[in-house]
Amino acid sequence: MIEICDSHAHLGSQNFQADRADVLTRARDNGVSLIIEIACEAGDWENALTLCRQEEGRIFCVLGLHPHECGAASPENMARLETLLKSPEVCALGEIGLDYMRCPHPRDKQIEVLSPLLEMAKRTKLPLVFHCRNAQNNEFDAYEDLLDILKSSGPFNGGILHCFSGSAQSAQRAVDMGFLLGVNGTVSYPKNSALREILKSFGPKHLTLETDCPYLPPQSKRGKRNEPALLPEICAALSETLNLPPEETARIAFNNALDVFRLERTQSGFSRKF
Repeated sequence: MIEICDSHAHLGSQNFQADRADVLTRARDNGVSLIIEIACEAGDWENALTLCRQEEGRIFCVLGLHPHECGAASPENMARLETLLKSPEVCALGEIGLDYMRCPHPRDKQIEVLSPLLEMAKRTKLPLVFHCRNAQNNEFDAYEDLLDILKSSGPFNGGILHCFSGSAQSAQRAVDMGFLLGVNGTVSYPKNSALREILKSFGPKHLTLETDCPYLPPQSKRGKRNEPALLPEICAALSETLNLPPEETARIAFNNALDVFRLERTQSGFSRKF
């Protein structure tokens, strides 16, 4: 069985409320030995920490404010977030970023909220997980805006552009700045040939595997709930793109995740290096 890491999951979602334990069992049964839980709403932060403690050594979490949550960036919540980021279960700050497709907040507000979160990442010395999404016919490019901001306000402690969907130029800029590209079920979608060409040009050393569950399931499960147990199918689609055995793709992506989140193996699972 291939050992695999889900570098971006939302197991705290209400979509898993009825069968979360079964979802975790299926994940283990399908070789998923490490999960990075993303909690990007203020109301989800403590629940993510609880999940990590229940699955000690197997689930770590990333706390932040999604661009859709800009309205929650009060001084009180920002102070609470910075305190919680010091928890031993936390391995990054995120997902944060820019969304020009469906975000209820305008571009200027998203950029305004992003700035103090980036400064918080510097103070806590944590890597970053980014959400970045463009809309068709938008006069601004979310990836270019994000990368310009990172260039002017960095350097940072690495991170991942989750669910990468930008241009080859944006991918190159991100990789040159030390960031990885997150690959999920979208790599298996028939119309995503442009994405596959970009990923093929970079190879596995700059990529991580993720589900973004319960969202973006692989092609065979389109329209259904995604979960970590489906990650081998995503790995297979990426492996076909890269012309590599799935075992090799999974191994490299796993090591990339360990490196970026600064985790290491232990006899009972995994632990933080910092």
